[in-house]
Amino acid sequence: MSDAGIPLGRRDVVVGALACCLAPAIALGDDSGLPQKGDNLVHDEGPDDGKPVTAESVAKATGVVLAVPSNASGAKKNSSRFSKVVLVQLKPDEIQDEYRPNAVDGVVAFSAICTHQACTINAFNPTSRHLECFCHHSEFSVAEGGAVAHGPARKRLPMLPIAKGEGGVLIVADEFTGKPGAGPA
Repeated sequence: MSDAGIPLGRRDVVVGALACCLAPAIALGDDSGLPQKGDNLVHDEGPDDGKPVTAESVAKATGVVLAVPSNASGAKKNSSRFSKVVLVQLKPDEIQDEYRPNAVDGVVAFSAICTHQACTINAFNPTSRHLECFCHHSEFSVAEGGAVAHGPARKRLPMLPIAKGEGGVLIVADEFTGKPGAGPA
């Protein structure tokens, strides 16, 4: 019987327990769609949609470049929104030493999913050098490896280590430095 005096049957208890156990997996998605070491990064929107991302294409962009990983045959791996990556370019010496090995020619990559409420981050402020989420106005310092500059987010953006592959294409050098999306700090 529940606290409210409503009788609970076996089925109610089992369904409730399953819902509690499955909810986090459903909310956070399946990790199989996340960028994996060796994946190429491809543009995820705009006139270059599906084309490989290079340091040069990020440098030419005004603002951010949104990308997703692609498999060996070039097909986008976008089954999970948590696979979305945001790339921007800074001067290499603006990036703190500990994060510089994860960058290529000043190009840095982060999860494009805000750590506050899982909105998509799609803006870069060139004055503050912060990535911005317009849902609730969290800001993340690119030079400091995605550290929270202004909340309400409390958890840094996971960085995606990248490297330069064949033909200058940016490839995933390792998995995200943390779990993408909202969660505890």
